[in-house]
Amino acid sequence: MTKLLIKSIGLIVLVFCTFSCSNDDDGSTTTGNTDEYFKYTIDGVERIFDYDVEAHLETDSSTIIDKCEINASGQQPSGDLRRISAVFTFNSTGAFMPNIIYNWGVMQNVNSSAGFYFAENTLSHLFILSPDFTIHQISATVTSAIPTNIGNYIEFEFSGTFTDDSNVTHNISGVCRVKRDADQNY
Repeated sequence: MTKLLIKSIGLIVLVFCTFSCSNDDDGSTTTGNTDEYFKYTIDGVERIFDYDVEAHLETDSSTIIDKCEINASGQQPSGDLRRISAVFTFNSTGAFMPNIIYNWGVMQNVNSSAGFYFAENTLSHLFILSPDFTIHQISATVTSAIPTNIGNYIEFEFSGTFTDDSNVTHNISGVCRVKRDADQNY
């Protein structure tokens, strides 16, 4: 009876570890890249994306809206990647400028303000909010010099609060540093 009990406990421990220890996506894993990264923290839990980071300016001659798009990956201990995509939208007759507040959301037309938005689409951790600043009070500011040329660094920080689907409010903050890559048209 004792051997059967020990085997049963061993099987339970094995099953428990198989299902509860296999997810290594705690967000804190880093490659140590201090040159280019995107990091965000929700209620004290940080997620780091420093494996592959890129940014580029996107223009469209049929609209007045330009975008600065940032994509970043983070590598988990298993080698699996987690990904974010961020975008700044602004009036193309202006410039992508430091010290301007970019509120959560996406510029839709000439009458709307510049915006900042990001989402994480990792299977084990989805972070997708509506682009509604009234319920997601998040603001970003570009802290670097104007990223005028390819190869210039774009640095920004963001912070605020957001309300989830359960009507719970969370604190969020983040930083990014990325080199501007070649422009694209969309």
